[in-house]
Amino acid sequence: MERFKRVLKTCSIILIFSLTSVLSAQSVIKIDYWGVVASEVDANMYKMTSDLYYTQLCEIPLFSVTDKRSDKQLTAAPSQDNFSPNTLSFYAVIEKEGDSKWISTFYVINKGTSNKKAQSKEYDSYYKILTEPKAVLQDSIKSLITSNQSQAVTKAENPTTDSQTTGSTTEMLSGTWDGEDVIDKIVIMRGGRGFVVFKNGASMNVIIKFDDFDSSKILVIQSAKSNASFFPDLPRQVALREAVNASPIQWTFSLKDNNTLSGTKKTLLSDGEENAKEGTVEVTWKRRS
Repeated sequence: MERFKRVLKTCSIILIFSLTSVLSAQSVIKIDYWGVVASEVDANMYKMTSDLYYTQLCEIPLFSVTDKRSDKQLTAAPSQDNFSPNTLSFYAVIEKEGDSKWISTFYVINKGTSNKKAQSKEYDSYYKILTEPKAVLQDSIKSLITSNQSQAVTKAENPTTDSQTTGSTTEMLSGTWDGEDVIDKIVIMRGGRGFVVFKNGASMNVIIKFDDFDSSKILVIQSAKSNASFFPDLPRQVALREAVNASPIQWTFSLKDNNTLSGTKKTLLSDGEENAKEGTVEVTWKRRS
C-alpha cells in the first residue's frame, strides 16, 4: 500500500509539472488599448463602441490588456510617440461611407519592430457594428493580432529610401487617405478594393494592386463605369461628352513612407474650352487614418 501511495504521489507531481510547462509555454500577449476614432457619432454611441471593443479584447484568452484611453473622444489616430515598444498597441477607426454604410478598421502596431497591421469590415448600418456577434468580433480581433507578421504589415517608422514597398500585399495600404483638391477622401480596404469620394458627391470604385512589371509601383485603377462627375476639373458639357468613351482613370504611385503615396494620375485634362485629352498630372496622397 505504501509503495502504491509513493507511485501515486510521484505521478501527481509529474502531471502537475507537465501542466505547468504547457501553460507557461503559451505566451501572454500584452496589448495597450487606445480606443476608437469615430468623429461622426455622438458621445453615447462613441462610448458604447469603445467599451465594446475593450471588453471583447479583455475576454480573449492569453491577452493581457491595459486601458490607455483618455477621457476625451478621439478625433484622430493616437500618436505613436506614446506607444510602448514592449507591447502591441490596438485601436479602431470607424467612418461613415455614403448615406448609411460604415467601415470599421482595426489597427495593431508593434512599435518595437515597426510593424503595422490593419483589417477593415463594411457594415450596412452603425447598429450592426454594435450587434456584431461576440464570437465573430473576437475572432476578427484575435486573427489580426496573432496572424503571421508577414501579413498586412508595413514599416511604420522606417521610411523606404528607394521607393521599395514592404511586401506584395496591398492590405498594408488599408485606411483613409487625402489627396487632390477635387477629392474628399480615398478609402482603401482589404482585398485590393476601395473607393474615391469626390467633393461633388460622386463615388468611384477602384481596385488597388502592384504593377505586374514593377513591384515597387502601386496602381489604383477605376473599376466603376465612367461618369462625368469623375472629371470635375472639366467644363460640365465637355465632361458629359468625353466621359462616354473615356479610359479608366489610373493612379501610379510609389510608397514614399508609411503615410505617403506619390506619383501620377492619368485622366482627362482640359485642352481648350471645348475639348479634353488624356494626360497625366503629379499627385500625392497622405494617409488620414
